[in-house]
Amino acid sequence: MTDGEELPGPRSVIDVQVADRDDLLVAFVPEDQPGDGVLVVTVAQDCTGRRIRVPVGDQVELVWSTRSGPRARTAEVLEVVLDGEPTWRLQLVSGTRSAQRRGAVRAEVGLPVVLADGGRTVTGTSLDLSETGLRGRWPVEAGWPAVLDRVTVTLQLTDGSSISGPAEVRRGFPVTDGRLEASLVFLDWPERAQDQVRGRVFERLRHLARRGDL
Repeated sequence: MTDGEELPGPRSVIDVQVADRDDLLVAFVPEDQPGDGVLVVTVAQDCTGRRIRVPVGDQVELVWSTRSGPRARTAEVLEVVLDGEPTWRLQLVSGTRSAQRRGAVRAEVGLPVVLADGGRTVTGTSLDLSETGLRGRWPVEAGWPAVLDRVTVTLQLTDGSSISGPAEVRRGFPVTDGRLEASLVFLDWPERAQDQVRGRVFERLRHLARRGDL
């Protein structure tokens, strides 16, 4: 099954938990899957975008989002494939169970960000981003937005799509060009929206790693 409940579906962002490591590791699920209890995922990356090494035969824990909450399965590394984007071939060795995802990872990501509050809207740019919130800059209009304001945030992604949801303005301060630099915390965003943001963050980390900037 690839409905998300028993296995992470294609293009899912998954957390990978490895013995003796407590940091956040993330992998992606490609479209093409062999089936028969084998799952292919990209080799997991840490928060700097660096891929980690797990020997063949070792086990990892996979955690992903579903409508009923995070789910997890244990898998054994069967093979490390280095052609193209490096991937693991994993043999699933446990059933599916409830789980808890680990903390958020943040990266410098510049995207158009629209804040809205009733009839008011203002467009700015993000400075960094995670699935729990963002930091950015916006023009200030008659004292709005201000710290503790509740707004609707719309992120314009590079593929032309967008993500919207409620947020609260935190830790704002004016900068020299007359704009407000502020941190926003996302409020009760669904898991799918958080996964979209998490995927964009790790896409940026991969790009920085390829350039040698991490």
